[in-house]
Amino acid sequence: MHTELPKNTKGFLSFERLTKGPWQAFERAIARLLAHKGWEVYDVVGGTGDKGADILAAHKGSDRIFQLKFSERNAPLSVDIVGDVKRAIEYYGITEGVCVSNRQLGVQQKRKLKVLQDQGYNITTFTGRSILNSYEALPEWALDEKSLRPYQHDALDNILSSYLNNEGRGLVALATGLGKTYVAACFLRWLFSKYPSNNVLVLADKRELLLQFDKAIWTNLPKSVATHILYEAEKPSFLEGVILSTFQSFEKFYSTNADLHFDIVIVDEAHHGPADTYKEVLKALQPRYLLGLTATPFRSDDKSVTEIFGRPLVKYGVVRAMRKGFLSEVEYRIKNDNVDKDWISRNSEKGYTIRQLNKKLFIPERDETICSSIIDYWKLKKCNRGIIFCNSTTHAHRIEKLLRSTYDFPVRALTTRVDKKDRVRRIRLFRKGHIKILTCYDMLNEGIDVPDVDMLVYLRVTHSRIIFLQQLGRGLRYIEGKTLLVLDYVADIRRIKEVQRFKTEYDDYKDNMIEELHLPKGFDLTFSDNDTASFLNLVTRDESEIEDMDIDERVFISRIDE
Repeated sequence: MHTELPKNTKGFLSFERLTKGPWQAFERAIARLLAHKGWEVYDVVGGTGDKGADILAAHKGSDRIFQLKFSERNAPLSVDIVGDVKRAIEYYGITEGVCVSNRQLGVQQKRKLKVLQDQGYNITTFTGRSILNSYEALPEWALDEKSLRPYQHDALDNILSSYLNNEGRGLVALATGLGKTYVAACFLRWLFSKYPSNNVLVLADKRELLLQFDKAIWTNLPKSVATHILYEAEKPSFLEGVILSTFQSFEKFYSTNADLHFDIVIVDEAHHGPADTYKEVLKALQPRYLLGLTATPFRSDDKSVTEIFGRPLVKYGVVRAMRKGFLSEVEYRIKNDNVDKDWISRNSEKGYTIRQLNKKLFIPERDETICSSIIDYWKLKKCNRGIIFCNSTTHAHRIEKLLRSTYDFPVRALTTRVDKKDRVRRIRLFRKGHIKILTCYDMLNEGIDVPDVDMLVYLRVTHSRIIFLQQLGRGLRYIEGKTLLVLDYVADIRRIKEVQRFKTEYDDYKDNMIEELHLPKGFDLTFSDNDTASFLNLVTRDESEIEDMDIDERVFISRIDE
């Protein structure tokens, strides 16, 4: 039973927000209004070059564009909001548009709107008092139609137990795709139902993660609890509710607002927490409860996450989650048929460094050959959506061009070379299935919300287990009957050994916990050339050696048994 929440003027779209903004928070508040009303899509896409669309939304199969203008002046709006909506309709190919402002439209804008409506444009307005009335008519709590999976129930129960037992801190380690943010959102729903006046701080290391976290918790907060982003020039106009900030921005803000107190502090991507700069911020805050969330509870500098957040309340790594059937089955194919076998036979007893082996052992494959292989697998496996991780921005655009020009395939690049409005449009078309594959470089590891995919292609060398798991996690979300196809064209011995080690961890995993257990084939690793695979198994003395090996440390090739 929910505790009665006090009526106040500082809810997410109350009078305080409508008059004080800031404009970025006003945009997100309109999107949150759509979420509270049950819309399925409510993406905030505004920014420089947004082509007149600040929010792209969908409800019951109908797409709509929202263009927003926030004004601190108590006067009718004179800027060309109507013209912006017209341009957005034409650019995005969406037929319905809405002019949204905290002020009424001015006379000239009303005239322009009437002319366009008479010409057949489906443009409406949502302004001033209408916004406030719509907000006030909302029920206090949005309907959350999602349900917790068994392991998420365990995680939430453990958080609540830790909190109620005054343990002061906790760590939730759930692999990418298992919904750690949703668990945190359910914790906040419980928290504000019991303690409506609590103040909460969410910390992360990137603005993109803050925006993603903010959106994820909207439907689990009462309307009387506002959220605020603290990042560089954007600052909260009032402090009650949930503040989401990067560590760097909060450190500066806190230095001039030292009287701030937070009952709860949540750290997303908590493996960043042990860094010295972050640790000082957390130490100064001293909240009643500190919660860490991570998908990768280990760091390259060996500083322990548990020093700050304590023992994991729940821990599901990728291997355990796959063995339990909570993540997608994986068909992982290492495409190693580009190995120079003649070189192996001539040099099988000589010693070489890892760098020398990589240079001499693998024959560089032409991008044309790789693209042909990708298309063959796409057709064979009847895939729906895919992501190709490339080794540079230029490479991502080259692969896009080859797939489009040679195979007339619906593929687009997603890189920093593509301006924001086009990135937004491409992700939208990818979500709707009009674009089938995205090629990318350093864009989809974390922080960008993309729909589920069933094909991943690695064309980039990375020796970071964290990045590898983040990229793999883009396709691991569980859907009944789905198998994720991974094509790994990375010609690098250490990478191959790392994937083999992951496979070994999966095969050797044992867990005696009693719970529902699916029995998938799980992580099926195959090589395109078995003879070469046998050779690669003998390249190093053991697998742990290659994980820790310096790039110049020498390894020795053993002769393959006849």
